[in-house]
Amino acid sequence: MPAKKTRFTTLDLKASIAAVRKRFVGIRVVNVYDVDNKTYLIKFSKPDDKGVLLIESGIRIHTTEFDWPKGLIPSGFAMKLRKHLKSRRLESIEQLGIDRIIDLQFGSGEAAYHLIVELYDKGNIILTDFNYIILSLIRKRTDVTTDEKFAVHEIYAVDSVKQPEDLISLEKLIELLNNAQPNESIKKILNPLLPFGSAVLDECLLKAGLNSESCILGKTFNIEQDAPKLHEQLIQAMDYLKQADSGECKGYITYRQEGSASLLSYEEFHPFLFKQFELKSYLELPTFDRAVDEFFSKLEAQRLDGHIVQKERDALKKLENVKKDHQKRLDELQAAQNEDVRKAYLIEMNADLVTRAMAAINTAVANQMSWPEIEELVDEAKQSGDPTARAIQSIKFDINHLALLLRDPFGDDDDNSGKSSNAPVKIDVDLSLTAFANAKRYFEHKKQSSQKQVRTLEAGEKAIKSASKRTNELLKEVERVATVTKARKAYWFEKFYWFISSDNYIVLGGRDQQQNELLIKRHLRTGDLYVHADLHGATSVIIKNPTGNEVPPRTLQEAGILACCHSAAWEAKVPAPAYWVQHDQVSKTAPTGEYLTTGAFMIRGKRNYLPSEPLNFGFALLFKFDESDQAAIDRHSEERKSKAILDEQDLKQTSNIETQESVEETPLEVSDGEDEENIDENKPDEQQPEEEEEDDEEEQTQESVSNPPLPSSSDEDETSAYPDTQVTYSEEKSIKIDNNQKKESRSQQKPSAKSNNANQPLKRGQRARLKKIKEKYKDQDEEDRQVRMQLLGSAGNESKKKQQQQQQEQQQKQKQKVQNKDNKKKNESIQSRPQSAAVASAIIDDDEGEQQEDEEEKAKRLSEDARLLSTLTGQPTADDPLINVIGVCAPWITLNNYKYKVKILPGGLGKKGKNVQAALKLFAMDRTATQLEKDLIKTVKDQEVSRNLPSGKVKFVLPSYVKLK
Repeated sequence: MPAKKTRFTTLDLKASIAAVRKRFVGIRVVNVYDVDNKTYLIKFSKPDDKGVLLIESGIRIHTTEFDWPKGLIPSGFAMKLRKHLKSRRLESIEQLGIDRIIDLQFGSGEAAYHLIVELYDKGNIILTDFNYIILSLIRKRTDVTTDEKFAVHEIYAVDSVKQPEDLISLEKLIELLNNAQPNESIKKILNPLLPFGSAVLDECLLKAGLNSESCILGKTFNIEQDAPKLHEQLIQAMDYLKQADSGECKGYITYRQEGSASLLSYEEFHPFLFKQFELKSYLELPTFDRAVDEFFSKLEAQRLDGHIVQKERDALKKLENVKKDHQKRLDELQAAQNEDVRKAYLIEMNADLVTRAMAAINTAVANQMSWPEIEELVDEAKQSGDPTARAIQSIKFDINHLALLLRDPFGDDDDNSGKSSNAPVKIDVDLSLTAFANAKRYFEHKKQSSQKQVRTLEAGEKAIKSASKRTNELLKEVERVATVTKARKAYWFEKFYWFISSDNYIVLGGRDQQQNELLIKRHLRTGDLYVHADLHGATSVIIKNPTGNEVPPRTLQEAGILACCHSAAWEAKVPAPAYWVQHDQVSKTAPTGEYLTTGAFMIRGKRNYLPSEPLNFGFALLFKFDESDQAAIDRHSEERKSKAILDEQDLKQTSNIETQESVEETPLEVSDGEDEENIDENKPDEQQPEEEEEDDEEEQTQESVSNPPLPSSSDEDETSAYPDTQVTYSEEKSIKIDNNQKKESRSQQKPSAKSNNANQPLKRGQRARLKKIKEKYKDQDEEDRQVRMQLLGSAGNESKKKQQQQQQEQQQKQKQKVQNKDNKKKNESIQSRPQSAAVASAIIDDDEGEQQEDEEEKAKRLSEDARLLSTLTGQPTADDPLINVIGVCAPWITLNNYKYKVKILPGGLGKKGKNVQAALKLFAMDRTATQLEKDLIKTVKDQEVSRNLPSGKVKFVLPSYVKLK
């Protein structure tokens, strides 16, 4: 099997540089990403064109059209590249000398930076300033020959690279060959001295009438005759370098077909179709960089396909060996039967001879002759020409047998070819039996062999059937393993907290302040909804709604639970309300004189509050099946169909059902040697420590008795939503909400025990205290109350209310002016952002800094999302062509219809990773799971699931129906 080409030659490098120069010179860098520690992507963009340059240290450099997987967190070297190359133009790209070294210059003058890419040996990628002083690199090293150091603050010696030379002359070529070792390969001698690689040298040898593989100096290569012809071809081959520099070359990929499915296996890539490849199978592409991109992007997949083919061959070979072994045993049994029949017939046809020979030996034995004396007697009879003695081959005294050489007395001695067809056959006869009894013994042996053949045939058929079954299972297993082994492409939404709602909407949440910022800036579009909770640490959540239709209440409820679970409410184990607003109510424009930090936004207008729900989270498995299987898509089309609009009472009933079912749950938590903590959802929250009594008795009364109902929406206000802090109000009183509503909203939103005081028993002594207060003030009207409060200096509420009304009137006049200046203030707020926040936001997400999607990209994204959602299922069947699986963490009510799921509650003692592993083992033990599902479950990584769980302690519990099943 020929070896695959895995890295660039000098000719390849020239062709690739020409393609990159033509495509990206003069275009600015948008961002830099790292695929792994050796591979980096540089994204370029201009108004009418976007493209990506891929660089792999020591291997290749070319443009790419494929979506390569990017690291979740950029490496240090990638951050260095972002810092110095971002927003700069690619001014030039050149090859340094004749070595496989590329110099990419970004920017000009003293603001220029150079990216040096080495594609020889172990390779390297080096970032330098305009003086070639090294700023960063991926591999420190020291050149053994020159003692040159490659490290930060050292100077990269550009002048030390190997410069191009003229092609060696004919005289020098002949001299070189005369001084070479005899019986040396011509390719091995010349390849290090030529600038265009071994493929071009192979073509030169072929055009010179020589075999490139067997061209040996002194054997098949004559220096005087062949050197001039080879040198002439080498001169013509120099034109390849000039043509590659011009960029006018196509791309060619040679391949072979393997396996029963005729899988393509790429072998080599070249910018020209050389003579040795003309008779091979090859693909022709319009440009060389397209060919290289195609070759490397599918190399790993084809390696796995080749593994399938090899396993398939091994399995089929084992099956064929079983069949051959079975047939061999049948043939041997049939041959033994034929031999027994022939021997029996020969004994019968030579019965007289057999009888005489047996009688002679028996007589000698009866006369008490010794064994040597009997053998001597037989030898004397043979010498005297006795035909009976001549038929005796040997005497086996130990088993009382006589070996005779018998032939057919009626057969021909010679056949037409002159060879004897009636050769004597050696036959053992029992001296204790007659001749016919010996013949009968052979017939009986034949019968036994025939019966054994029948049994062998039956057993062999079963063995072949079993082997065929095992082979088919092995082939399926190999295909499954190969399918599972192929790296699953991470979907764009997996970088956030995410899930797919019960109504088939994508719901996203930011993991931190920077992701909240990115989520709103890049992914909040027209029609989408913003969901948040007035809780410390609450994440910003958006519901993707590309159609613009009304989002069902169930999806709003699920998004609200996600926001609350990723907040302080999880640790406090206290349900809290969330709210939702339209996309145009979320703004990054801060009030005059203020700025918003990273991840903070202004919410303007009405906020629609959702009812508080239990903090029930869950982990489940979402399977992806092949998009080409329309039957599977139709089979799961109703799985997440949008539900009818539910009223608030229905939602409450759903929540109550979920709470009641949780009573019968079984803990799954894996502890670290400590006792597990049992959580009962119906059990009231732990008693909070008693707070100090306030001096104001009336304030105490209101807190203890009143528990105002939660409004479904608040009056118009203007507040800032902070992901990691409680909602703070502007010092300039920019919030347009009266003080009583503000207190009411705050009292409902804080995740503390006070919010549920009405539902809790009164504290010790409080009942008598309240009775005294009611008795004391039962005759007091509102006017008397205000007079008393003024005398006590406690009438601040009324005066504050009047001041608030005056401020509202003034702010109402300025509201229109503020709205007209939103864009300007937005830019000002961005500029006024703290430097630390700006630096932090620059390093978080790969997509940050890119331009907004144009209409074509948006339409493409919507189409891709719709197609993706149609191929994701939580209820896999045996007929589904599953290809991979994703672990999803979502509100428990979202996972009602999932086949593999486990509930998660606040608290617990075990580690998240161990809990996830235990859940995956439980899923794999499901009796209804197919083998493919079990194989896919094994590929789920607990780290990917753990990062999507709420921060803090978690407890995994089993639903009651799983225990029953």
